Amino acid sequence: MWKILKIAAPVMVVLSIVVTFSLTGCELLTSSMPSSSENGMELFEEAWGVVLNDYVDIDEVDLDELSRGAIRGMLEALDDPYTSYLDTEHYEYTHRNYEGSFGGIGAEISVDQDDQLIVVAPIVGTPAEREGLLPGDKILEVDGQSTEGMSTMEAVLIIRGEPGTQVTLTILHEGEDVSQDIVITREIINVDSVYMEMLDDGVAHIDVRYFSNRTADEMISAIEDLLEYDATGVILDLRSNPGGVLTAAVDAASLFLDEGVVVSVLDNVGESDVWVVRDMEITTDLPLAVLVNENSASASEVVAGALQDYGRGYIIGTTTYGKGSVNHIRQLSDGSAIYITIARWYTPDGRLIEGLGITPDETVEFTIDDMEQGRDPQLERAIEYITNQG
Repeated sequence: MWKILKIAAPVMVVLSIVVTFSLTGCELLTSSMPSSSENGMELFEEAWGVVLNDYVDIDEVDLDELSRGAIRGMLEALDDPYTSYLDTEHYEYTHRNYEGSFGGIGAEISVDQDDQLIVVAPIVGTPAEREGLLPGDKILEVDGQSTEGMSTMEAVLIIRGEPGTQVTLTILHEGEDVSQDIVITREIINVDSVYMEMLDDGVAHIDVRYFSNRTADEMISAIEDLLEYDATGVILDLRSNPGGVLTAAVDAASLFLDEGVVVSVLDNVGESDVWVVRDMEITTDLPLAVLVNENSASASEVVAGALQDYGRGYIIGTTTYGKGSVNHIRQLSDGSAIYITIARWYTPDGRLIEGLGITPDETVEFTIDDMEQGRDPQLERAIEYITNQG
């Protein structure tokens, strides 16, 4: 059903801004949507007729824009932060992001439990990091426009733009009372999704920032390297990973599993699509610790959930975001599109994590004070765990 499942960012390849609601189906479907009730359509047509017949300045009304407004209102009524309308320009811009190169600031953003737009994490080496954006920052305004009620997708489309242009974000840092304006010059964002380093005692640290079409190959390369270094164990770091391409998540889990279901997807008519462990050119059975936090979402939760259900990886950190839904883009006849939630996904043991997240096997906090002092208690605990497995 889903040929390519991507993050929206999310949209999530790393977009200039990566949205954390990934597991996005990028297959553009043209089949008919589930039929609405006759009463519902009759009411809409009745209201449409009232506007056309009674509105005083109807000659000045752009009927196409009126239709788009009706679509936006319908989608807003779903009260789903992951569903939104993309006009033709925004759709084309978003679609180009799947190619992995785009103009933006290099920050992963999401909407928190209070419907507040927040920074999940700035991407290393990007304008967002250089200008001082921090995880947990609240984005109050974009170029003077309030973000109240703004969906993640809408914010992404506003913040992204042509390289060399500027965007002003009104930011409230976590723990502070006074907001500040941060002016960021957009750049082409091209970053790797996987970073590997060897730590003390032969422990390999694989940091996966997001899941793209390149992630599996990058992880294979990382595993080849750590085997050459005779690693004693692996720390898979999924902290602040907003998700991305579902096939990449399945491949990532398959690097550590022998067999079985990785994730199952259930759509709105009860049809299930099961994704199983895939044959990979290289795998490892080294001791494994997995780091997660409250900003680990979607595809990263797929990986963590599968490894936890099979007891393959020891999960350390804090409860994850809880993005247990699948989205795709359905293009409309005029070139615009709807980005819509189409299914829920379940871990191998049948857990639905939507709104709940994945609870780690061991909870370890990582505070602002830890960050300021240069400490990483979650990583330290993971190293201790791997070392004790020897």
